[in-house]
Amino acid sequence: MTREGIPLERLAEVLEFQRGLWATEGLHPSPVLRTKDDEQLGIRIASPGWHVGLTVEVHRSGWAHLSFSSPTHTGEEPRRIRSVEAWSALLDEAVTRASRLRLLPARLLARTCTTGWLDWIHGELWLLPDALIRVRSGLRDSVANPGVSAREPYQVIPYDAESILSAHRTNKVIPLTELSEARLHRGLTTSGMTVVMRDGTHHKLLWLSSEPTTRLLKDRLLPVLGPRLRY
Repeated sequence: MTREGIPLERLAEVLEFQRGLWATEGLHPSPVLRTKDDEQLGIRIASPGWHVGLTVEVHRSGWAHLSFSSPTHTGEEPRRIRSVEAWSALLDEAVTRASRLRLLPARLLARTCTTGWLDWIHGELWLLPDALIRVRSGLRDSVANPGVSAREPYQVIPYDAESILSAHRTNKVIPLTELSEARLHRGLTTSGMTVVMRDGTHHKLLWLSSEPTTRLLKDRLLPVLGPRLRY
């Protein structure tokens, strides 16, 4: 990448090459799209087997945007690329993710979620229609974390279980249909939940008691587990 920006013509050549490969694989890529000022280019890709459509755009400045869209929702992700190689890798990643991705309504239950007393890095705990997911945050978020309010709205998020689990060893995907039993416990400063899956796997989650997580989990899990939920 130079002071003038990333070499857009080189990126266009990569995009044209990838476009031909995608077409042979049964995907439906659009022609390469360009703005009138030649400062930005992009492409739209669809597939009958995907739950979402994919749009990838890149600006000469090096900023790229991934957009995953369903008939009712759209999820967007900004990315920074600094080389032609990074652009090629981003295209591969975007197509792979789009093939697995779903856009789902989700509610943020906690921003201070950890996986045990020895885990000091906070993460976000999300409730999806059929799963709980815990996604690790960073050290800065753990130091200054505002927590979740009781009126936190539902959001639409891109959901890819494989990407979540591979991103960090403390990330978790807990399918509600695979739960065998669970116990919620509330303390003065820290509350949490332990769950046992049908295959015998155990999971432990902790969060600050100031967040409404315990009540929200109880409301969701009681219809699923009945007497197998202890609280």
